[in-house]
Amino acid sequence: MLEHLKKEMNSFLNDVNQNIKDQNDLIYIKERTSKLLDVMMEEVEKLVDYKEEKLNAIVKKQREEEIKLQELREKIDTIYEDIYEEEDDSFSISCPYCNHEFDAEIDEEFHEIRCPECGNLIELDWNGNPDDEQDSGCGGNCSNCGGC
Repeated sequence: MLEHLKKEMNSFLNDVNQNIKDQNDLIYIKERTSKLLDVMMEEVEKLVDYKEEKLNAIVKKQREEEIKLQELREKIDTIYEDIYEEEDDSFSISCPYCNHEFDAEIDEEFHEIRCPECGNLIELDWNGNPDDEQDSGCGGNCSNCGGC
């Protein structure tokens, strides 16, 4: 683009030099042309600055929207995980016989599990609240339950 402008300007000056014979007229035309080009270049620079400001505003707005979009994606991912991810079937169990605590991956289909420490069979009650004190069927002779 600038090469083309430079060629046109050189062509214009060569044309002026060849066709204007009076030196005073030639100097006047060159000076006046130079002033005109300066004004034109200032206006072009203003246009470029204006367009650059507009572009920068668009880029800034796009960055802000990308941040909002990323936050929205993270929220959607969290909701998706909450709804569709498989639940962890791991439970922490405390053996009522030896107080050994262990984790087991079980679901409501399991009704009993063997303690890995003492080997006793532990009955699982899926209907009760673990915080409720219930009759455990303890005869009162063990040292591990709170009911004795």
